[in-house]
Amino acid sequence: MKKIGIIGLGNALRRDDGIGIVLLELIQKRKKEFPKSIEFIDGGTGSMNLLHVLARFDIVLIIDAVDFKGHVGETRLFTLDEIYSRKVQVRLSTHESDFLNVLQLSKELKELPSKLFVFGIQPHDVSHGIGLSEELIAALDDLVKKLTQEISKLPDATIL
Repeated sequence: MKKIGIIGLGNALRRDDGIGIVLLELIQKRKKEFPKSIEFIDGGTGSMNLLHVLARFDIVLIIDAVDFKGHVGETRLFTLDEIYSRKVQVRLSTHESDFLNVLQLSKELKELPSKLFVFGIQPHDVSHGIGLSEELIAALDDLVKKLTQEISKLPDATIL
């Protein structure tokens, strides 16, 4: 059975940038519905603390605010290749450079999971402040459903 890491990223002091952490907390409340092969991790802002955490998993799904010029609350699943290639215009919220550096170093150390995906949520407001925008708050139930669907598509992650 493959070991799966679901990692929420975000900065709660930058409004919608905290959506990854909020969704992680909401999905963790349903933890019993998921196989024991899934571990849920609060990755904060994606700093170097994640470097060796990534190595523990075969598959990683990152949950984060991603500016892909979509509608507020819209979601997209990105592969690692799409993020590296920059063919898709994405901005991984306010901690992009840190997280991309972690991924690159993990790759160089041969610790990068065999599969890594980013469940991106289009934010509305990533200015300094606390609390999600009204638009994202209104979309939370739908976002949890979409995230649950994406998790269930991962190998060995059938929802119970």
